Amino acid sequence: MTTAFTPTVAIVGYQVRSADQSIIGEIEGVRRRGVRLHKFPGHPGHVGYLPAEAIAEVRESTNTAVVKSGITLTHILDAPHPPNEGADEWHKSNEWWADLLGHFGLFESEGRGNEPYLHPDQR
Repeated sequence: MTTAFTPTVAIVGYQVRSADQSIIGEIEGVRRRGVRLHKFPGHPGHVGYLPAEAIAEVRESTNTAVVKSGITLTHILDAPHPPNEGADEWHKSNEWWADLLGHFGLFESEGRGNEPYLHPDQR
């Protein structure tokens, strides 16, 4: 079992890359459970959301965050948007959060014996 990455404001501005090192975007903001991305190549003005569980590693020496294998720019652009875009609200809906985790393959539907990979105080 891997430990989920905990986002901090220190990574705001970090470039996000896929496992094959292609540029996905840049971290615009962080919340306890994930990050908000922007500056997507070829998609000006778009934003996307990435759960912390989708980040494989953070390379401080190059100001880069690398997502897990299989996650691409398209996954992030197609991810469900939060129900509330308030300054500190987007991470508070557990239903949206489960949808977001499912979109990235980090959640298996009920009945398969798995549950979302949520922070312990969210269970």
